Amino acid sequence: MTQANELGYNRSVRSQEFAHNRTLYNRVQKVRSKLIFFYIAPLAVYLPTAIFMGLISYVVAGALDALIVVPIAAYLAWKGCYRYHDFSLMALIGVLVINQLLLMFLSPYENKLFYDFNIFGKFSIMHLVLLAIVGTAAVINLKINITYHKLEEADGFPQFNERFFDQEMDIKQYGIKDPYQQMIDDRKRTASDSMSDVVLPQSSPDGHIADAKQGTMDEL
Repeated sequence: MTQANELGYNRSVRSQEFAHNRTLYNRVQKVRSKLIFFYIAPLAVYLPTAIFMGLISYVVAGALDALIVVPIAAYLAWKGCYRYHDFSLMALIGVLVINQLLLMFLSPYENKLFYDFNIFGKFSIMHLVLLAIVGTAAVINLKINITYHKLEEADGFPQFNERFFDQEMDIKQYGIKDPYQQMIDDRKRTASDSMSDVVLPQSSPDGHIADAKQGTMDEL
């Protein structure tokens, strides 16, 4: 295979790789835009419903639970989805699971602690639906984040365009000096610094001779 054919083959392979990665990147962005709805909608419904049910039943503990959990869940979902932060998504699932277990644990004791509204039982059912929707979205989000992180390591990210990639490579190559040229520049700089350190005498030897002759003539 000649050099021209090899270059053409490499360019063809790179074009196919860029096209594949660009398709994956667009798919990640498309799925991510849909996940926003599955995060916002359940949280936006659960919070006011929990507050309303807590107020009419005089069980403020349920409303406080929603006021604490929903903002935390919303922040973790935003960070995991928009910042591609995997740990935030795992923390989101963990927070919802722990809160679900807490509601299920308190539900049997509600008649002894609060009024006979079984409010924690109702909260537990609503929260279970919230956990199912948001938890599923978080798992899908984790999957697309893994794909996104792989694309970050690929050449041409995020445009995956040959023209942009070639421009970036040219900029990087122009920014790297040849070692021989770098050595010459260093020597020139060193020589220039050495010359600047040389101190010229205030007067020349001829000046001293002239002064000596003038002094002798004055003595005569």
